[in-house]
Parts: sequence; C-alpha cells; structure tokens
Amino acid sequence: MRSAFSLALLLALLSGCDIYGRVGIDDTNIPGTLPELLVGEWVFPATGVPSERYSISETTIQYIDSAGDGSFNFKGSIVFVSNFSSTSGIIIIRYIEYPDFPGHNGNSYFGIYYRNLGRYSVQLANATEITYNFSAPDTATLEEAIAKFTRGRMGRYVDWGAVQPQRRVQ
Repeated sequence: MRSAFSLALLLALLSGCDIYGRVGIDDTNIPGTLPELLVGEWVFPATGVPSERYSISETTIQYIDSAGDGSFNFKGSIVFVSNFSSTSGIIIIRYIEYPDFPGHNGNSYFGIYYRNLGRYSVQLANATEITYNFSAPDTATLEEAIAKFTRGRMGRYVDWGAVQPQRRVQ
C-alpha cells in the first residue's frame, strides 16, 4: 500500500497536479475581461444599513467602509482581470485614491477577489495578508500583482468563511 501511495505521489508531481488531481496549485493568471454583472453598486450587509460599498464601473472600483474610520477607503483603475470561472476571479487595480496609512501611494497595485457572482449578489474580498498581520499586500508593479494574486494563492489573502455576500443596489 505504501508503495502505491508513493507511486501516486510521484506521478502527481511529474504530471503537474497534486495527489487529488487538482492542476496548477500556483496558477498563473490568464488575462480576461470584467464580467458585465459586476458593474454596479454592491453593499454589505445584504440587509439593513450598509457598512461597506463597492462601486464598480468598466474602468474603476471604489471601496467605502462607512462602519470604520475611513482609513481603508480607496479608488483604483482596473488594470487587469483574470476570470477563474464564470463566477469568480481577481481584479487588479492601480490606486487613484489610496488608503490613509503608511506604504500606500498612487504607484502601487492591489487585488480584489470575487466569487459566487450572480445577478443580485456576489462575494467581494479585498486581498489581505491573513497569514501576516492582516496587512494590505500591495505590489510596486503590475507584473508583481499578476504573479501574486492568483487562484492558487487566494487562500493566503482571503478567508471566504468570513466574507459575507454583498447585494446589488437597485
């Protein structure tokens, strides 16, 4: 039995997938387009008074956290999109207006993951270094951001169990 598992592990490593057959653990991003369904206003919580708002156009994203002190509000130009599926992906922005804490400037790039995209709801998550002090994982270049914010590395930047769905504002 041990030799069968060793053989399966060896074959998985040689084939580029893990022992469960999942290909591309550290996927590369393939350029895509912003899904039309994402364009609009999205708020959280889905009921009651909104505390978070994403305003998404074809070219920009603005994030407003009205429950906090405003230190993480930002606006950015959409510079890259990769669609992992028809309902999930990554949007990379270049800051236009950036968060009000050290290390942010208009020359850095940031990722916003989305999943479970539907007509009236979506889960949007600003990438956060959840494994390192919950800091913003900005990059200096677009190339670094494309390499950093992949499907395979999503678990490092998003805890989907803590991300509640946002609803579309009509």
